[in-house]
Amino acid sequence: MIAMALYAIVNAERLNLREQPNTASRILRQLERDEALEVLRDAGFDWLEVQVLGSSLRGFVSKLYVRLSDRRPSSDEAPSEEMPVGIGAGSTVEVTARALNVRSAPSTSAPILATVQLGTRFQVLGKQGDWLRVRHQDGEAFIAAAFVKPASSSFTLEGFLIEEPELLEVRMQPEKLIPLQPEDTTEAAVARTWNLYGGLLGRLSDLLSIPVDVIIGVLVAESGGAAFGADGRMIIRFENHIFWRYWGRSNAALFDQHFAFDRTSPLRAWRNHQWRPDANSDWISFHGNQSLEWQVFTFARNLDETAAMLSISMGAPQIMGFNFKRLGYESVQQMFERFSNSAHAQIIAIFDFVKGATATSPAIQALQRRDYITFASIYNGSGNETVYADRIRRFAAIFNRLIALAR
Repeated sequence: MIAMALYAIVNAERLNLREQPNTASRILRQLERDEALEVLRDAGFDWLEVQVLGSSLRGFVSKLYVRLSDRRPSSDEAPSEEMPVGIGAGSTVEVTARALNVRSAPSTSAPILATVQLGTRFQVLGKQGDWLRVRHQDGEAFIAAAFVKPASSSFTLEGFLIEEPELLEVRMQPEKLIPLQPEDTTEAAVARTWNLYGGLLGRLSDLLSIPVDVIIGVLVAESGGAAFGADGRMIIRFENHIFWRYWGRSNAALFDQHFAFDRTSPLRAWRNHQWRPDANSDWISFHGNQSLEWQVFTFARNLDETAAMLSISMGAPQIMGFNFKRLGYESVQQMFERFSNSAHAQIIAIFDFVKGATATSPAIQALQRRDYITFASIYNGSGNETVYADRIRRFAAIFNRLIALAR
């Protein structure tokens, strides 16, 4: 929740005033830049309930596209050109416009170095008139101060999220839970994800400036859902063809006694995975059975621990062990240990995987503007981006519908 201000000023070219606090609800009116609103309440999940000043029209707007004020704007008052309170050298700001030009000098005629999207963050180095001097890539640049606000948290986005100890202490469950949905439905998966992880997902939404429904859509689309099995062990999937890459190729005879997979084509290597504990036993298909997955992993771990850990996908996000460096871990053993003991670490990992260690990320920026095609092409690769984009969009819409039932 925000600290409640009395008024809000639209700081986008146009802003939809909606009937309900979600992007699927009916648009009551399009508000213009600098239009003044009275804030009635914080509706949560990046939404405010407002009333248009001088009108009886009420509805909901996104917090991301307004500037908050404790002072009632007069009807003939020119828009304030003062920079937002709380911005100074060393502070972090985030972009409030859909697109903002980063320039080489404090002038609209200066060359454009880059164009960044809503929610992009910058470290402020100083002020120059109506411009902020900011850190950009390996140097400095200028952005218009009118189109930024103080960042919503003290985090810096430089580095990995897992390095922020506060995130590991966030309450996992949300304050309000979605009622249980019929089993084996998409609605059940969305509700379960929110009810299990909504507290942390809401914090990540604030931190990354990604709408919470988009966060939910990504997690449901890209993860296995459960962090731990009924026996308390982390959910895993052992990939024979990956173990072949890291160990089997150099130990082919022993590998072939115990592991099998489709070798007719690299594109089919993920099929027909089987295992047996000795050369005289029958082959066992083990995917889909966590007890068997752990038996195979434990067997492989006794052959080569590092190779075995590199060859499993871990936890709720089902991220392969060989991605440990991309998540900010020094070794796959460190990743395995953290995932085995922390659902927080597992959930954070999917966004570290998307973001990386840099302060700006094209994938994160795509999610901030709900550009699911671009995100899916980066995260899932070319060829299936439309399928994954549609899934994320559908899951986000389901969440917006279900969250209205939360209590």
